[in-house]
Amino acid sequence: MAKGSGMIKPNMATMLAYITTDAPLTSEACDAALRAAVGRTFNRITVDSDTSTNDMCVLMASGGAGGEAIAPADAAFGPVAQAVHLVCGELARMIVRDGEGATKFVEVTVRGAASEHDAELAAFAIADSPLCKTAIFGGDANWGRVAMAIGKSGACVDPGAFDVVFAGIPTCAGGAALPFDEDAAAAALARHEVDIVVDLHVGPDSATVWTCDLSYEYVRINGDYRS
Repeated sequence: MAKGSGMIKPNMATMLAYITTDAPLTSEACDAALRAAVGRTFNRITVDSDTSTNDMCVLMASGGAGGEAIAPADAAFGPVAQAVHLVCGELARMIVRDGEGATKFVEVTVRGAASEHDAELAAFAIADSPLCKTAIFGGDANWGRVAMAIGKSGACVDPGAFDVVFAGIPTCAGGAALPFDEDAAAAALARHEVDIVVDLHVGPDSATVWTCDLSYEYVRINGDYRS
């Protein structure tokens, strides 16, 4: 189980997550499985880019299933670690869907980056951008907002090489605008789940980040926070 809502951008940011298994994992195996999973699940979400002093993610193994203890080097470790990763991913996406004022779940994927770190930088820049988030809320396939975000991200970007696919609709190729049907784009962005895919065309690596839109309700909730 996990608690999220707002003030969410792990590492870990007002997020509480408790995962249990009856597999007989050793402490070292719990640590290895959870660290590997968290890096590409809980640490790849953002609701509003804000963080906090209060956070926790725990994996507890009861050993109730019986059998020999499972250490990181054992053959049985791989399937259990994969299951832990699956559960962490599901919980992480649930936190985003429950984001304060969220009306849309957004998956941002950056491909063709010079490194995985660069891909993460660019993906988070898009996912954290108020202009990108409000464009998604408003149903506006404004790929210029995405270009702005990757440009300021610190990732290696070739302005004449990147492509943007907004809600399944190619909107930019080689850093230049593509003609597209605005009505079709608005209809695609009206769905509750939206994807943004950017290909930087400068390397082999990729990263995916999950976020939500920024709505009037988010402003109301946080504007009235202490009222």
